Amino acid sequence: MQTLLDTLPKGISVLDVPFGTGRFVPYYRERDYQISGLDASGHMVDAARKALGDEAFYDCFVCIGDAAKLRYPDGAFDLLVSTRFLRDIVTFGPAKQMLKEMARVTRRWAIIQLGEAAEGGEMPNDDETMAGRMSRQMVDDLLMAHGFRPIERRLVATGEDGNRIHHILCERLPN
Repeated sequence: MQTLLDTLPKGISVLDVPFGTGRFVPYYRERDYQISGLDASGHMVDAARKALGDEAFYDCFVCIGDAAKLRYPDGAFDLLVSTRFLRDIVTFGPAKQMLKEMARVTRRWAIIQLGEAAEGGEMPNDDETMAGRMSRQMVDDLLMAHGFRPIERRLVATGEDGNRIHHILCERLPN
């Protein structure tokens, strides 16, 4: 994550969905980002407050909400970050709607964590998680279909099955 953030300007605005424990907040603060976060769970927001401490937490604007219906205006943020979520937590049908919403609220970039199959690839059903089922081309096509052009990847992990998880830096496609 840090190396991808290093490719972006300092002082930009970021929306982190889901915010979780705010694990990237120290990186955002190092770069003077204006930090917003959204999480569906009030318990996670409380955990973030504890994990970050008051100074760092209150440097962020964090709210509870639904990633499929983001309550922000179009192009409200320079950067959207979403990790451990679209790939593993939500099913494919809602994930596609969330990608569309994420593209709507970012005006420039996104860093999205997704998985890729080591060999072959298959599209998940709408009621299944994406996990590492899709080929790299399928992942790129999915991102392009929902408003993002992948420009750079950083390997996060390789599973025992050879499937890879990447942080993918994307540019927002023009409408």
